[in-house]
Amino acid sequence: MSETVAKDSEWGSRSASLSLVTSEPTFGLRGRALTGAASKSSSNRSVLIVEDDKAARTAIARLLKRLDFAVSEAATVAEAIEALSNPPAWILLDLMLPDGCGITVLRQVSARKLASRVCIITGCHSELLSEAHNAGAEHTFLKPLDVDRLLQVMTAAD
Repeated sequence: MSETVAKDSEWGSRSASLSLVTSEPTFGLRGRALTGAASKSSSNRSVLIVEDDKAARTAIARLLKRLDFAVSEAATVAEAIEALSNPPAWILLDLMLPDGCGITVLRQVSARKLASRVCIITGCHSELLSEAHNAGAEHTFLKPLDVDRLLQVMTAAD
């Protein structure tokens, strides 16, 4: 994967772009152990990544898999809603998707009374972010993604 892909995907933060140019991404975690997570409860380690940018989705999926998360992926609102039939512990949700807004997914999570924790990862404006939080999103990450901060949030729940 090239550094250009990281920049074009809006995930071009220093930690993410450095990782994308290597064969095994570390996302700025060079001093942190990437093993030992398998002993954690698997119920807290399932994640659905809803992101239409394939390079960004693949990069975060690879990292989370290395940290023993069970990862599923969706590129559209429709795919994400379908994936809710097997509710994950975490949903990493972009709001601007090709077939609609990620808030539709949030409303489905709420309507189905799912226990999934939702992190918004987006570059959109504050009014939409406020709507997302009102619909149940717990955390917001603006692009370019601060991967270290995301991992702190996700692993603090273990």
